[in-house]
Amino acid sequence: MNRKFILLALVIALISGCVTEEIERASTTTTTVPSSGCRGFSQVVPLDSKLSGNKLQIVISNEAGTKLRIDKISATIGSDSCSSTFSEEMIPGRIAELNLTFSSTYTSGEYYRANIVIEYENLVSKINHKSSGNCWGTVE
Repeated sequence: MNRKFILLALVIALISGCVTEEIERASTTTTTVPSSGCRGFSQVVPLDSKLSGNKLQIVISNEAGTKLRIDKISATIGSDSCSSTFSEEMIPGRIAELNLTFSSTYTSGEYYRANIVIEYENLVSKINHKSSGNCWGTVE
């Protein structure tokens, strides 16, 4: 009986120590809100983005080193997609703001990740291209 009691006491002490250690670790771990950003684009690059309600604002820059015309921008968040056509000419280094409206309204404080496709034409070579990637952040 003594052996069983000692073994049980050791198991309880071991479990208790593990649980206490896990609680201490959890209480010192900080939860971080994902920062905002954009990645994966080429030539036409988002500098900043903001989702507020159902409106997505994207500020883009022409990094191609040649004159471009932005034709269309598409965005998808989950199963919600939207697109808009443009006819915006951009010289190298020019910055422009593009706006899209989703059918869904997103709640302030929620995290979002949008898949973005920007269609454009290189006006010197007359070749059409797509610049695509993701933008993410917290709904404002």
